[in-house]
Amino acid sequence: MDDVLMVKEVGGARGRRACILLAPNQSLSFAGNLWVFISLVAVSLGISVAFALAGAWMVIPFAGLEMLLLGALFGYVYMEGTRREVIRITDERVVLDTSRGSLKRPVYHTEFDRDSLAILVRMGATPAEPTAVTFSGPEGCLEVGEFLTDAEKAALVEKLGICGLRARKEQCFRLQDF
Repeated sequence: MDDVLMVKEVGGARGRRACILLAPNQSLSFAGNLWVFISLVAVSLGISVAFALAGAWMVIPFAGLEMLLLGALFGYVYMEGTRREVIRITDERVVLDTSRGSLKRPVYHTEFDRDSLAILVRMGATPAEPTAVTFSGPEGCLEVGEFLTDAEKAALVEKLGICGLRARKEQCFRLQDF
């Protein structure tokens, strides 16, 4: 199977071992995002200055507020696009490292014992489209690749199956009080 863009095998699978990189599609680089933002700021400030010169000076604070909000949203979307999840599968362990931005060290690190790991797949409307992939074991329960599309989640489940990790498909997860 060809690699799905967001689900990449790094170094190739070697039997029961693999390293899988999950990353969202980031179509614009930081410089590209900056250029789009600067262009929008220039247009907005140009329009607001023209209105201010025509006597509607109250437009300028609102244009500034708009640019501040737009800058915050551009930053948030860029940081969400730099998320990375690395799944390292060995003979004994399954390690999940999650990072964000340009951080070299993981923000979140979890190790699961391979023998006790259960992969739960919540299925969507069609049998071929999972809506959630969750690692569950004595170490805890953690959703993997929440930013992936259903087709990419299906590709992830297939790659995990190639490494000998079988998934259990569920129609829905149930909330149970204890």
